[in-house]
Amino acid sequence: MAEMDPSIWFRRDIGPYLTDDSRFVYNQWGGIAEEDLPLHLHNIRDKAWRLSKYPCIGLWIFLLPGMGAFPQFPTLLARSQQPNSIVLDIGCGLGQELRLFAAHGVPTDRMWAVDIEPGLWTLGYDLFRDAGRMKARFIERDFRTLPDEAFHDLVASKRVVGLSKPGTMLVGSQQGRLQAEEYQWPWGVMFHHNLESFIRLWDEVQRKTNTRWTVDARMADVPEFGVQEEDISWMLEDKQWIRFVITRVA
Repeated sequence: MAEMDPSIWFRRDIGPYLTDDSRFVYNQWGGIAEEDLPLHLHNIRDKAWRLSKYPCIGLWIFLLPGMGAFPQFPTLLARSQQPNSIVLDIGCGLGQELRLFAAHGVPTDRMWAVDIEPGLWTLGYDLFRDAGRMKARFIERDFRTLPDEAFHDLVASKRVVGLSKPGTMLVGSQQGRLQAEEYQWPWGVMFHHNLESFIRLWDEVQRKTNTRWTVDARMADVPEFGVQEEDISWMLEDKQWIRFVITRVA
């Protein structure tokens, strides 16, 4: 397909993306004064954009509440504060989700971060001004690099299962579609699940790993999760967003 101009993923103004929940993290954990925050965010975002031209960077999506917007967030927070709990962020980007937990008192020395772009993680120290306090261990790796591209979702899920134990919670969100199918983006082929295919995936994961999980997933229009309609015109017409909390029970 024709190459997509990344400028469509760039929004100059912050607009409505800096929410009260986001301000709390930057004020509480980053110690950044309210009057200094807009300029600080612009400076870091522009550096991150030069490094990696991702929609989540250019469109300020990294400022959205993320895990904090999940109704299960209080449960996630309580679980992560228990002794010996570990928080693993796969595809951490700037590390904003881990700072959300840190701002609520979760010890950062029990955090792990994985991403293909180490420069974003390094820039996260400047974003949150916490180079001397953030103790999370970063691993440079593409978690999706798998031997069998046809079944990459299944293999990746099985890898995550291998790191889990009863009580482990897998929490996240991803692009979906009303009709589940592959799509050739400029950066590669992506399989977009709908709710039915996502649940089938986890049914198969349970069978192949001999584990049991409860799958709490919902799909909704993308703007419902805070992304502005004018910023997603480049997405597919039947675009959706899947939010999930998957808990291992055995």
